[in-house]
Amino acid sequence: MSFSQVKPHVLTFIKPIRIPKVLENYYEIGMVIGNRFSNMFKPTSIRNPYYTGNRFLALAQYLLNGVKLEDPLSGLRVIRWELVKNWVPKSKEFDIEAELNHRIERLGYTIQEIPIIYRPRLGEKKLSYSDGFTILKRIIKESITSNLLRLNIS
Repeated sequence: MSFSQVKPHVLTFIKPIRIPKVLENYYEIGMVIGNRFSNMFKPTSIRNPYYTGNRFLALAQYLLNGVKLEDPLSGLRVIRWELVKNWVPKSKEFDIEAELNHRIERLGYTIQEIPIIYRPRLGEKKLSYSDGFTILKRIIKESITSNLLRLNIS
């Protein structure tokens, strides 16, 4: 799949209630992500395996790829169109967020997190533990690919 057939100015993964104007004001910002954890941390959250998994994957993405985000797996995103219009993602599942985060950072753009209100999902969670392993594998693959590209350039 390629995004090249579509012609928007920005791409949103979820229709946000308000699209941040921050993209229009700062050229160095390539993507805005909603941060579900900015004001909602509760001591009981540490017992939630999804919260703990998200924190672990955030740490892995920072240590392996230099992408420092509080909520790297948030689905609420606004992205500069020119950064993804010719992009062909390798990801097929939930690991697309990790690949996208790394891409935007690798292109030299900033990812801006904005606080959003977290509401628990109605019904069952979409993610499973195996999705967490898929995301971790993507983070590792992106790190290896970047390091190999760096070695070839040097």
